Amino acid sequence: MRAARYLSFATCLLAAILFCLTIGVTEAQAGKKLTLTVAVGAFDGPNPGTSGPFQIDGTIEGGGTFQCWGWVLTDGVTTLVSQVYELPSGQLMTQGIEGGLIAVTGGTGRFSNARGEGLQTFGGDGFTLDLELIAGGGAGS
Repeated sequence: MRAARYLSFATCLLAAILFCLTIGVTEAQAGKKLTLTVAVGAFDGPNPGTSGPFQIDGTIEGGGTFQCWGWVLTDGVTTLVSQVYELPSGQLMTQGIEGGLIAVTGGTGRFSNARGEGLQTFGGDGFTLDLELIAGGGAGS
């Protein structure tokens, strides 16, 4: 009876491991958290309340640079962005609507194949981006 329970447990455990391997879930993909604090530098774009293209640069606390470009929509508030965070260990790329959840669309180096999302919080002369990365083969490794 006891042997049957152990065999049943081992079978369930093996099935769970095979399921995780089949769908590609590994410990490295479980979710890596990263917070970036950016001091915004130069801004080149439309006047407040108007639409048009813009470009922003900045520096990342702890080392690195930030580049952002996008378009302020006709309401003068909603902003579509593409962003590159150049860090000592690689680049992270994001896209989305500024001031909320931003999609992580890829990366290089340590962040190769990264995906996930980040929440932008503005304050002072910059913003904080709290990222949760999902590895596609190298993020956070």
